[in-house]
Amino acid sequence: MAGADQPGGKSGRLSVLIVDDNRDLADSLGVLMRLWGYDVCVAYDGVDGLRTAQEQRPHCLLLDVGMPGMDGCTLARHVRLVPGLERAKLVAHTAFSNDEYVRMMDEAGFDYRLTKPVSPVELEGLLRMLEQVIRLTAQTEELARRNVELAGETKDLLDEVKQDVKELKEDVKEIKEGLEEVREKVDRLEDDE
Repeated sequence: MAGADQPGGKSGRLSVLIVDDNRDLADSLGVLMRLWGYDVCVAYDGVDGLRTAQEQRPHCLLLDVGMPGMDGCTLARHVRLVPGLERAKLVAHTAFSNDEYVRMMDEAGFDYRLTKPVSPVELEGLLRMLEQVIRLTAQTEELARRNVELAGETKDLLDEVKQDVKELKEDVKEIKEGLEEVREKVDRLEDDE
């Protein structure tokens, strides 16, 4: 799915980093996602989550918002600044749903929100959708790259055609001049008769 230059491009599967201070929940989600076929890493606090994100470069980060120390919103803002992770999908996994927290999550740069306890069906649906988004993004980028190459090749061909036309015009001019000389000679010969 992802190329070597894409986050998590090692196995071609969607890679997910779960960061949650509730170890049992984080580990359970990790087991479930692995059963679904995803590459999963787990971290139990924001600092370790940031380090793991920088090392592993996952496609998706499932972040607990209410962690002690570096909370999920702070971690999300830091992840957005890591070169190569700017486009990783950030999912807030939280029990908080009031307007204040929703605003904080939006400002932190989360792409999606899941409310605890999340249903496995909802989580799997989101991950499958993210897989499709990432696959389509990679295909679109490849098509755009190829279009740029083709545009360059087309420009080169047009430059060659312009040069050939210029040379052809010069050849036609020379032929016309030669024909004019021949006509003048023919006219002189006819006048001499």
